[in-house]
Amino acid sequence: MQPPDPPTAAASGARREGFLVGAVVGAALTASPEGGGVAVAPPPGRRRAATALADALLIELIDGAVDLRRLAGRWLDWQREDGLACDPLLGMALNHLRDYDAPIPELPSGSVVALAAVLPAALASASPRAMIAGSFHVARMLDPRETTALAAMAVVLAAAAFLEGRRDFVPDVVAALRANDASAELLDAIRAIPRDPGAEPTMPRGATPDPIVAATWVLWVAHHRPRGVILLREVALVGGLAPPVGAVLGALLGARDGLERWPAAWFAGAGEEVALRRALASRLGKPSS
Repeated sequence: MQPPDPPTAAASGARREGFLVGAVVGAALTASPEGGGVAVAPPPGRRRAATALADALLIELIDGAVDLRRLAGRWLDWQREDGLACDPLLGMALNHLRDYDAPIPELPSGSVVALAAVLPAALASASPRAMIAGSFHVARMLDPRETTALAAMAVVLAAAAFLEGRRDFVPDVVAALRANDASAELLDAIRAIPRDPGAEPTMPRGATPDPIVAATWVLWVAHHRPRGVILLREVALVGGLAPPVGAVLGALLGARDGLERWPAAWFAGAGEEVALRRALASRLGKPSS
């Protein structure tokens, strides 16, 4: 197989927009647990947790540097002023940040919101070490489990590969997980992704799925399913995915394939978040004011 041509600036821009806008569309398509295939916009002026928390990190990156204390402040502002789709686990984590100015030391189960919140870290792929460390530490502000942080890191590395025009993200993810002493369970799950295109992992249904289950499934379908727009349509029709999982799925497929084949009704249905993400995408790479 011949290596791909170097990506053009236009192609890179399309993947970046696909990554950012795909996340909000994916969250909107999975907002109705009953399915139906229709994107459900948040109420005017409000933001779902899956995209609002990621936007806080995205703005930090656009401004030139990520300050974790300032990032936490952005999250707490959203919780106080909006809080749409703030599930109990996220509420516990944010309340602890507010009351103790430190991440919560324990949660009763893993928080899948952490996977969606760290997605913009993939845009920092020019500094791989910073991208990996940043995604790990940001995730642990929302879920102290190291396994959740490593699953979030795996998703970010896959997104970074797609943004660069590379499809095979598995070696990058395996190398980073081994370097960070990941559990055998997580390593084996990632190593198994390329082996059998027919062995789809369990779909992470429900409002608060396990982050490792969610990350493994999303990475498997992003690796094996060639037509992401069809997959998104199937997922939206059937229902059962939480918006944070939809955000991760939409972001990865948008970064991989772009948005050219996505139905216009999805963008309209996702509401004002699409315009906001496109505006943020246009600011990337520009000097901060």
